[in-house]
Amino acid sequence: MKKRFFAIVLAFAMLLGMGFSQLVLGEETVKEEVSVSSGKPLSFPQQERIANLAVKALKHIAKARGFIHGNNVADARGELAKSQKLMEMIRASLPTTRIKDHIWVAKKHLSYEDSEEVIPDLVPIYASLDEIQSFVSVDKTKEHLDAAKKALKEDDKKKGAESLELAGESLVYVEIDLPLRYTERKVAEALHLLAEGKDTEADQMLKAAEDGVQVISISSYGPMVLAQESLWQATKDYAKGRYEAAKRSLADAKVFLKMAARQADEKTKKSLAKLNRKIDELEKKMAESGSDFSKEIKGLWNKTKDVYHETVEKFK
Repeated sequence: MKKRFFAIVLAFAMLLGMGFSQLVLGEETVKEEVSVSSGKPLSFPQQERIANLAVKALKHIAKARGFIHGNNVADARGELAKSQKLMEMIRASLPTTRIKDHIWVAKKHLSYEDSEEVIPDLVPIYASLDEIQSFVSVDKTKEHLDAAKKALKEDDKKKGAESLELAGESLVYVEIDLPLRYTERKVAEALHLLAEGKDTEADQMLKAAEDGVQVISISSYGPMVLAQESLWQATKDYAKGRYEAAKRSLADAKVFLKMAARQADEKTKKSLAKLNRKIDELEKKMAESGSDFSKEIKGLWNKTKDVYHETVEKFK
């Protein structure tokens, strides 16, 4: 049987779950008895790479707009082709892409190997999903993966392949996938408009594309991202009885939410302020009572994620 496993070492561990001053590392068991280190989906070098690629794409789009205004459509097309290549590179850098590649491999093996021989292919998929669950909604993906595993154990290749297909389709890194798809679509539409001689309309389409790229450049490591990760770390620490570490992570989340509010629109600012008040209330309860607050902490993480997703909904 094949053993395939790739672990991700994540650079922000020193910031998260420790009040910026202490390092808390832990091992957690995932399905198939594979252990991985807790962490966040993108290491700092990965974050920097995505941000740099996005800024380069933005420059090419801006150059294309300049050529359009100078009636130089040929060079505008050339700049847009370069921006498309950079966006392909961004997509390849996403943690969800790596997992989808693992799913593709499992499906391919299923086409010519015995069902039982493909089950080990699911191990790195489960492990990778656990690594990114603080940022990416993976519940549906895990449900489909569980169904695939069950089908493979029952030697039902058809159902196994269908479940793996659904697992891949359900995996979306909302914070980057949505603005990335939006930007790719706008650039493609701009190229089509240029081909039709509609330069003014193409320029407006590229102006919209610039908005999407700007979001990508900050989505991978902005304060909202760090607030989510702090709350996820608080959830994990609390579940393991590390109550002081959980409190520090809650305090970190408040700092990041306040930072996010400074660059947010009015509606989002109100939502963030409400979240901070809820953290204040939870901290007070935790100081006064020994009750179990694990559900409340996870609820705050879910609400923070929902607020962030609302900020990128316009890119659907």
